[in-house]
Order: sequence, then structure tokens, then C-alpha cells
Amino acid sequence: MISPWAVLAGATAAGGLAVLISELRPAPPDLGQALERLHRAPNPRRTAATTVRASWYDQLGARALAVVGARVPQQELALVGRTPARFMAHKLLFALIGLVLPGYLSAMAAVGGVALPVAVPMLAGLGMAAGGWLLPDAIVQSEAKEARVEYLHGIAAYLELVALERASDHGPAEAMRRAAAIGRGAVLRRIRDALERAATDRLPPWDGLDTLAEELGLTPLQDVADIMRISGTDGAAVYDTLRARAKGLRDELLADELAKAGTDSERMVAPGAALTLLMTVLIVYPALYQMLHVF
Repeated sequence: MISPWAVLAGATAAGGLAVLISELRPAPPDLGQALERLHRAPNPRRTAATTVRASWYDQLGARALAVVGARVPQQELALVGRTPARFMAHKLLFALIGLVLPGYLSAMAAVGGVALPVAVPMLAGLGMAAGGWLLPDAIVQSEAKEARVEYLHGIAAYLELVALERASDHGPAEAMRRAAAIGRGAVLRRIRDALERAATDRLPPWDGLDTLAEELGLTPLQDVADIMRISGTDGAAVYDTLRARAKGLRDELLADELAKAGTDSERMVAPGAALTLLMTVLIVYPALYQMLHVF
């Protein structure tokens, strides 16, 4: 006869797995969030009050934003396109999984006949809950680092496109809009949304880039806005300036890539030396063994 505790444990595990898969699945586009981005104030800061609450999951995360001591990386979340409410919901979910998992494993061990002290799952649950609470921060930081590099490559391409549009005798505002409309990548799409939002608010396009640069924490995007502001207000020729800034940005990215490649090469020295030593031992050991046993 199957134990009811085993059935309950299996149902709980299956339900948790189903909830986890449903949350990891990409969500459909939210029309409310798109409209909120278009009609947002010129210099906003996304908070729990302005977050569009699409589900109970986001509502729970929005309420968790009021927890004392909870730090929300606003710029990193903006880079990866994740809302603070969803970020806090992920923290709560991982912390809950870490808190419950040791108790669940202890119950399964008890069903199998292996009894553990109560203090073991309690202490392990607290430790895993703390680790689960901090895990989303590490994930967001890693994703934001990759997204920042992608944004910098996109901004370098956007600088070149704006320079070409200016060389074609288009005005500063028109050059910025036409350059953003050429590409279909995530970076240029984000820039295009910022320009459309500025046009909706009857603001110059460089003000829209100012807002986006502050939201994402990207200085090169702020440089684009400053250069085009000078061109729009003073009528300065900025073709050479744009090309020079694009070249400087690409040089910075190349230097970072070379430094990363050098670091990775240094890390490969130890595994390579260990592999060489292992091969040497494998080759020398049979001959050495034969020599010692012959004499």
C-alpha cells in the first residue's frame, strides 16, 4: 500500500515544478506596460506605485518592495527589461524554495525510514532561504553586465547611423529618428521608444535620450544626447564628433574584450599544467614501475 505521505509529497513536488515552469516561461507582451512607457513623465523613476500589476505574482512583488532593507538595482533591472515587482517576486520565490526544500527532503527521508534531527532541516532551510534571497541579485548583475555590453555595441552603431544621416543633410532631430528606425535590435528599439515618448510629450529627442541614459546608467548614450543637443541648438557640425565618439567607444569595447581574453588565457594555464603533469605521470609510471620491479 502506498503511503499517503508519499502521495502528498509527490503532489507537492509536482505542483511546485508546474508553478516554476509557468513562471519561467516567457510572458506575452503587456499592452498596459507599453502604453505606460509611451505616456510616462519626462524624467520618471520606476517605483512600485507606477508598476503595472499584471498578476498576483507581480502584486506580491510590489508589496515586497516596501520591506525594510530590500535593495532594488533599478538600472540593472532596466537594462535586462525586468520590473522591480517581478524581481522581488523572484527573491521571495527562491527564498521560499530554499526554506521549504530541506524540510521536504527530511520528510521524504523519514518516509524512507531515515530520521533526521529537527534542527538539521531548520538550520539548512534558513541558510538556503538566505542564499535564495540573494541569488536573484547575482543573476540580475550577471545579465545586466552582458546587456550593458550589448547596449554599448548598439550605441556605437547608432552613433555611426546618426553621423551618416547628418551627412545626408537631415536635421538633428530627423537624423536621430531615422537612425533609430533603421535597426530592429533591442537597443535601437529601446532608443526608438525613447524618441517616440519624447515626441509624444512634445520634447526634443535628445531629452528622450537623456531620460533613457539616466534610466539605464549609460554614459555613452548621454554623450549622444549632448552632441545632438549642441547640433540642434547651435547648429554645429557634429559629423566628425559623432564618428570620433563611435570609434572611441569601439576601442573601449575592444580593449575590454582583449583584457577578458587575457584573463581567460591566464586561467587556462593551471588546467593546462595539470593536464601536462597527468600525462607525464601516465607515460613515466609504467616504465618506472617496470624498472623498480626488475631490480
